[in-house]
Amino acid sequence: MVEVQFPFILIKTKLGLSLMDKVGRMRFSKKIGLISMIIMPLMGAVMIYFLIEGINNMLNYPSVSRAVRELGPRINISLPGINPYLPLVYGWIALLLGMVIHEFSHGAQAKAHGINVKSTGVIFFLILPIGAFAEVDEKQLEEAELRKASMVLSAGPVSNIIAAFAMLVVFVLLISSLKPVADGVLVLGLAPDGTAYQAGMRHGDIIIGVNEESTPNWNSFVKAIGKALKEDENITFKVFRNGFSNYTFVLSKNLSALGIMSIVPLKDVLENYSSVLTRSPIEAITIYLMIPTIPFPWVYERIPFSEPLQNYYTSIVFGKNYHYLVNLFFWIWFINFNLGVFNALPLYPLDGGIAFKLFCRKKLSNSISIKTINRIVYAVNIILFILVISIIIIPYIIQ
Repeated sequence: MVEVQFPFILIKTKLGLSLMDKVGRMRFSKKIGLISMIIMPLMGAVMIYFLIEGINNMLNYPSVSRAVRELGPRINISLPGINPYLPLVYGWIALLLGMVIHEFSHGAQAKAHGINVKSTGVIFFLILPIGAFAEVDEKQLEEAELRKASMVLSAGPVSNIIAAFAMLVVFVLLISSLKPVADGVLVLGLAPDGTAYQAGMRHGDIIIGVNEESTPNWNSFVKAIGKALKEDENITFKVFRNGFSNYTFVLSKNLSALGIMSIVPLKDVLENYSSVLTRSPIEAITIYLMIPTIPFPWVYERIPFSEPLQNYYTSIVFGKNYHYLVNLFFWIWFINFNLGVFNALPLYPLDGGIAFKLFCRKKLSNSISIKTINRIVYAVNIILFILVISIIIIPYIIQ
């Protein structure tokens, strides 16, 4: 069945209903629902923390607002093809998978608690698929016990989070299989009129030695450069570029004088990125949510599979083609995490918002009037709406 609500097109079907029914009857379904009901408010709190922290950073650090402003307003639209930093193939696979997981979980929990699911389907904005749905009977949901309704509503966001962290585990395992194609510092920026370029060095060269010193990481590179300066001798770079070459330069006071403008220590980048999980959970999540397609050096130079760096690593399991898998699992993690925590916000009409409204009406109706309850719900919605809008518009206000 096709339903048109221009510019939205809904394709409704009965596909998946029998599978939802089977999953809903399984023993573990209600237990998962109970766990989801407990977890979703925590997820909403995490999202509120990210919103407040983001606003705080923009207000206190103008460089953050400037960076977001440079990315453009489309960064806030999580649709591949519209958001310029969401890759089309990986983005759509991850988004559609996330939506199916989300809506199937709602439907399975509804079936587990005797609430009818009328249909399943996909929502299109013109020709773009922007959502999936499980059409749960809203009247039955509102009339259900608070506990049952909360389980149904929380199932979608929490399932996204479970899927996200499962993909994160695979992603981290893939990252742990990487190694630099050569242990050294990667040259990403060379001035065409500089001594290094004129001597034959090129963008993408990896400096693996300075004079007689090997330079597998940043510290060894700095130490070797310092030693050469101290001893007042010429500098010879041993370089890897599909083989090994040596380039000797007249001593200069610094690298920029040689025309070397940007270098990246490959081993250090990989080790720092791989060790993120040893830090605080919030810091680890924040770093693993850094988008590798953002065109800022302070972002992509920290991510080993970003486009400027991915060809300078290889996997001991998958070889040089590792980045296809790494990107796929990264984007599934990234989109499922964002779908989960955003939908957990107690902001209507998100899942968290509907659950919050039902909670207030069913728990507070015996002590305060429905009018007061509606005011509470309305006030919370206004506050959260202001937070969401603020994080979008502040970069364009703070100059």
